[in-house]
Amino acid sequence: MITKLNNFTLKSFVGYTNPNDLLFRAKNILFGYNGKGKSAIAIGIKDEFLKDATKKPENLRIFDRDYISKSLLLENSEDKIKGVEASFSKGDVDIEIKIKELEKLIIKEDEIGKLDTGIAKLRKEIRTEIDKIHDSRKGEANIQRKSKDESVERVIELYKKDFQDAKKIEADEEKLIKINGDNAIEKQIAQNENLRPINLSKIQTNLIEEVKVIFKEKFGEDISIPEYEVVQWIETGLKLHKDGDNCKFCEGKLDYSDVKSKIAEFKENKRHKATEKLKQFREQLQNLFESIKAIEKESKTYTTNIGNEIEQHFSSISEKKQTIETLIISCQSKIDNIEVQENFDFELLAETLKELEVSISTISKTKNEQLLELRKKLNNLTTLVKGAIGLEILQSATIKDKLQEVKDKETELKEKRENNKKKQQEIQDLKQQKSLTIDFADFVSQILNDINISLKVELDTDNKNYIIKSTNENATLTIKDISEGEKNLLALLFFYYELFADNKQRSVKPEIELIIVDDPISSMDDSNKFYILELMKKLLELSNQQIFVLTHSWEDYCNLSYGRKAWEDKTDKNGVEIKSKYATFEIRKSNGKSELIKSKNNDKPYKYLFKEIYKFSQKNEGQATTECEIFHYPNVIRRVFEEWYSFKIGEDLNLTSAQLGRLANDFKITNDKSKTELGVLLKVCNILSHSINGSKNPQEIHQSAKYLMQIIKDNDPLHYERMKN
Repeated sequence: MITKLNNFTLKSFVGYTNPNDLLFRAKNILFGYNGKGKSAIAIGIKDEFLKDATKKPENLRIFDRDYISKSLLLENSEDKIKGVEASFSKGDVDIEIKIKELEKLIIKEDEIGKLDTGIAKLRKEIRTEIDKIHDSRKGEANIQRKSKDESVERVIELYKKDFQDAKKIEADEEKLIKINGDNAIEKQIAQNENLRPINLSKIQTNLIEEVKVIFKEKFGEDISIPEYEVVQWIETGLKLHKDGDNCKFCEGKLDYSDVKSKIAEFKENKRHKATEKLKQFREQLQNLFESIKAIEKESKTYTTNIGNEIEQHFSSISEKKQTIETLIISCQSKIDNIEVQENFDFELLAETLKELEVSISTISKTKNEQLLELRKKLNNLTTLVKGAIGLEILQSATIKDKLQEVKDKETELKEKRENNKKKQQEIQDLKQQKSLTIDFADFVSQILNDINISLKVELDTDNKNYIIKSTNENATLTIKDISEGEKNLLALLFFYYELFADNKQRSVKPEIELIIVDDPISSMDDSNKFYILELMKKLLELSNQQIFVLTHSWEDYCNLSYGRKAWEDKTDKNGVEIKSKYATFEIRKSNGKSELIKSKNNDKPYKYLFKEIYKFSQKNEGQATTECEIFHYPNVIRRVFEEWYSFKIGEDLNLTSAQLGRLANDFKITNDKSKTELGVLLKVCNILSHSINGSKNPQEIHQSAKYLMQIIKDNDPLHYERMKN
C-alpha cells in the first residue's frame, strides 16, 4: 500500500511530497475542481505504486480519461467500440462444428426471396382476374372497384358480402348471375336533376296592401308638384353637384340647398309617394309575367323527362299570362291618371297567385317523387349487379386455384422462415456458450436496460469482440453516435466487471492491489449518476485493495465520503492506536502549484436527500423501480433518518434492530403493525444500505420510504411541510 507521493512533479504539482500528517490510507476520496491537478495526481499515485520493483501493471487498475482509448480498440478506423478478445478452447471448437452444420441447414435468402416474389405475382394475377370480372359485369354502371390497398382475401370477402346482400333481393342465383349493369337509370336521374328550376317572381304582400289604399285614395290636381319622372331626373342631376357649384348643364347660378330642399319636399308629397309605390307594384307584376313566360319554355323538357301528367299544370300557368297582363294595364292606367278613380281587381290577383303556386308546387313534387323512385331502382340495381359480380368471382375456378396455390406457397414460406429462425437461434445460443464474454455482455446490457439507456452489448460475428448496438435499431453504432456520458458509463462498467474473478462480482481478482478511479461521473447523464455513485461506494467497501476515488463534484464527494469517519482514529483499551481506513483530501492550487489538504465532509446534503425520499415515497407501489434506485435508496433512507433523528431527539443513532424498542418509545409506537413497519425500516437502513451483493426487496424499500416520511410527519409536522415543499 502506498502512503505518499515522493518528490512528485507533473503539470501543477512540483516536487510534491505528502506531509506525514497527510498520508494515504486504504480508502481515499479526493476532491478537486477541474484544473487543480486531479488527473495529474492520479497518474502520480500509479507511478509511485510502480516504483516498487515487486509491483507489476497487472497489480493495479486505473480508470481515467484515457481509459476508453487504452482499453477499447477501434476497428479499421470505423470508430466501432470493441472489447477484449475471446479465447477458444476444445469446447468452443465443438460448438463451432455444430454451428457450421446448422448454417448448412439454413435456407438461403435468394430462395426465400423467389418464393416471396412468386406469391406476390400470384396475388397480382388474382386481383387482375377479379377486376376483369368486375369491369365486365358492371358495364356502364358507376360501380367502383374495391380498394387496391386491400389484400385479395379481403377483396373476396367484400364481394362475398355484396353477393349476400343481393340475395336478399334476388334469391335465385341463376337469375342473379345473368344481371349486368347499365347506366340508363343514372342518366335519367342526371337529366331530372339537371332540369332548370321553375320559380315564380314574387309580389310583396305589404306592397299589395299599400297599393289597395292608393286605389281607394282621392288625389286632386297639384300643378305645383312636377311629375314623378321629373323629380327623379332633378334628383339624379343634383348628385353631380355640390354646394357652391354652378349648374353643369346651363352654367347658370345654382342654389344647391334650395333645390335639395325642394326635392325633399316633392318626395314627401302624397301624390309623389303614391306614384312611386304604383310603379314598384307594376314592376313586380311585370316580373311575374316574365317568369311565367320563362316557365312556359321549360314545359316541353319537363313533360319529356317527367311525364305528360304535369302538362296540365304548365297549361294552367300559361293561362295566367293574360290575367297578369290585364292587371299590369290597370296599374299603368292608375299611374298615368292618378287623380282619376280606377278599379283594380285585387281578388283576381290573389286567386291567380294562389293557383300559380299550386301548379308550381305540384310540378316540383312530381319531379322529386320520380327522382326518389329512380334512386331506389338504381340502388336495387347496383346491389344486384355487385351481387352478380361477387357470385361470378366466387364461382371462378381460376381464382380458386390461384388462391389455393398462394395458401400452399405461404405455408411453405412460413415453414422455411421459421426453420431459419429456429436454426439461427440455435446458432446464437451456441455462440453465447463459447466463452465467458457473454456474461459481460449480459451484465452491461441488463444495467443499461435498468437505467433506461437504449444501448445493448453483443458479441460480433466472429466472437472475438464486443459491439455496441441500439435497442431500437439492429445496427452497429460508431463512437460518434454515443454521448460522452454513455462512453464513460460503458467503459466504467467494463472496468468494474474486469475487477472481479467471477461473473457475480463477488470476488476481486487476487492479483489486484490498487484501484484508482479518476472522475467516474464526469460527463455522466443525470439518470446514470446515482448508479455510478453506488458503484463507487461498493468499491470503497472492498476489503483487500487500496482504493483512490477522485472527483471534481463537491456533491459527489459529499455522497461518497458521508459517514466514512475519515481521519477519525481511535485508541483501544490497551492504548494501541486504531487508524481509520478512510482518508479524504482536497486538491488546492495556489500560485500555480497544487497540493493536498486534509478535508472532512461536514456538509450533509440532507435537504436534497429528504426531497428525494419524499418523492420516492409518493410513487405508486406498482411503479417500476430501477436497479440503480434499489441500490441507492436504502442508503439515502438511512442518512435522512439518522440526520433527522440527531437534531430532533438530540442523540446519535446506530440503526440496528436492537434499537427497535428505543425508537418505538421515542415515537410512542405501540401497535404491532407499526412496530413491524419500523422493523422493516431498520432492516432497510442497516442491512440493505450496507450490502454490496445482498438481495434487495424493492417493495420493502418503497414501504420503508413511506413509513419514514410518516414518522417525520407525525412527530415533526412543521419540519415535514417545509422540507417536502
